[in-house]
Amino acid sequence: MLHEEAGERRLALLFIDLDGFKEVNDSLGHAAGDQVLVMVANRLRAVAKAEAKSGSLTQPLLARLAGDEFTMLFPDVKDTREAERIARRALTALSAPFENSGQVIDMGGSIGVALYPRHGSELTGLMKAADIAMYNAKASGRSQYCLYHPRLAAAFEKKSQTEKALRDALANGEFELAFQPQLCARTGAVLAGEALIRWNHPSGEVRLAESFIGIAEESSLIVDIGDWVIENVAAALKRWHDAGMTQRLAFNISARHFSRPDFFKRLRAAVTESDAPAWLLELEFTEAVAMKCSPATITELVALRAEGVAIALDDFGTGLSNLRRLKDMPLDRVKLDESLIREIDTSDSSRTIVAALIHLIHGLGYQVVGEGVERQEQLEVLRAIGCDAVQGYVFAEALLEFDFVDWVRRRMKRLQTASA
Repeated sequence: MLHEEAGERRLALLFIDLDGFKEVNDSLGHAAGDQVLVMVANRLRAVAKAEAKSGSLTQPLLARLAGDEFTMLFPDVKDTREAERIARRALTALSAPFENSGQVIDMGGSIGVALYPRHGSELTGLMKAADIAMYNAKASGRSQYCLYHPRLAAAFEKKSQTEKALRDALANGEFELAFQPQLCARTGAVLAGEALIRWNHPSGEVRLAESFIGIAEESSLIVDIGDWVIENVAAALKRWHDAGMTQRLAFNISARHFSRPDFFKRLRAAVTESDAPAWLLELEFTEAVAMKCSPATITELVALRAEGVAIALDDFGTGLSNLRRLKDMPLDRVKLDESLIREIDTSDSSRTIVAALIHLIHGLGYQVVGEGVERQEQLEVLRAIGCDAVQGYVFAEALLEFDFVDWVRRRMKRLQTASA
């Protein structure tokens, strides 16, 4: 923690970005969003008023920047601890639910804190420092504050460089898809392939999605990358179908992409333009996305299933699911997170939990897929307790399209020969 000399005064700048405001606009409309912004400003104004010091020539200032960003300037804080206390007070003010036209809205905010003159000797530098601290707060889990430190600037610069490289990757065709097989637990037949994005970085390194998707999620890049995935999945599915393959092709949708009002329109357009068979397409989204689905989104999912597209809930078991919501979701399959599978062959409690989940999911009418299966012993346990399908390194790593198609054909031929 930074320390100031006794008696030395400091100016504190808070940079505030609302968490989840985009979802408010998408689900309730921009008019309701504007009303919520007014409520946010009123709460922050109350914080500023409460922190105003009698006798001070300059009172705290509150300003709204573009969109859902606000700044608060406190001209007379005695030390870092006081600045952090004010930030906590602002977080508390934003954490209480907002109510608009009968709708209860939980939002919160991420706050970056910078001090003059330690973090900037003029307003532009101070704003940049507070902005960098805010991004770190958001990346660390949201609904928290972060005090600027010089090391954050290096991390922010690296993030900015990665964002630029990702934009270049889209423009230069550096992305490609790999496919991981999903097999029937009972027969070993190949049921589907899950599309996974890879980045052929100019350095020569092939980067997996987990190394860059998080950064893309924090910007509009995830939408552009998501559109690329949809278009290329649809094109691959068309090629598979033309080649006589009947395996489904699954792909995962990010929360930010999924929340766009035009998502379903774009998906249908890509399928139509490629002439891909919708009945072989499977859309996957995580528990976190499922918990935020609006009634309008669920209606769209129901319509999509009626058109033949399968729906899967990914990473089930990470602690976010509400069983009532699970019951109401239009699903075909639930994919058990690999954290549930990891010790299933060595831990009685793990087996008991997974067996109970499989029974529950089957009771709701959905199939169960076990993810991250790496050992034959795990496969045997899943098969014994009734899991429908499995995927993982016990069979194959994710393969590029030509290799995947060849792998599927060879495996299916072996199964047919063995059963003859």
